[in-house]
Amino acid sequence: MILGKPTGVFLFGIFVMIGFCMDFTYGSLMILGFIDIPPAYVAIEVFYGTLLIFGGMIGLTLFYGLWTLKNWVRVILQIGFPAQVIFNIIIDPTNYDNYFLLVVSIIVAIYLQLSSTRNHFK
Repeated sequence: MILGKPTGVFLFGIFVMIGFCMDFTYGSLMILGFIDIPPAYVAIEVFYGTLLIFGGMIGLTLFYGLWTLKNWVRVILQIGFPAQVIFNIIIDPTNYDNYFLLVVSIIVAIYLQLSSTRNHFK
C-alpha cells in the first residue's frame, strides 16, 4: 500500500497521468503547428489535435477517479480500456503497440477484479 491506496492502482494512476500529459502536449503542439501531423491526419489536423486534448482531459478525469478510488473508474478500466484497444487493433492491425496495450489493459482489468483491490473502491 502506498499512501493508503493499493500499490497497483497508485502506479497505474501515475501511468494515466503521464498519458494525459502527453495527450495535452501533443494535441496542443499539433494544433499550433509545432509537431508534424502524420500524413493520414493532414486533412483533419485540428480535429486530431483536439481529439488528443480531449484524451488528455479524459485521462485527467480518470486519474482523479483513481486517486479518490471511485467505483465508476474501476468499471471504465475493466471494460472501456480493453474495448478501446480492441477497436484500435481492428482499425490498424499493423500497429503492434496496440497488442501490448491490450495485454496491459487485460492485466489491469484482472487486477481490479481481485477482491483485495475491489474492496478499496467506493
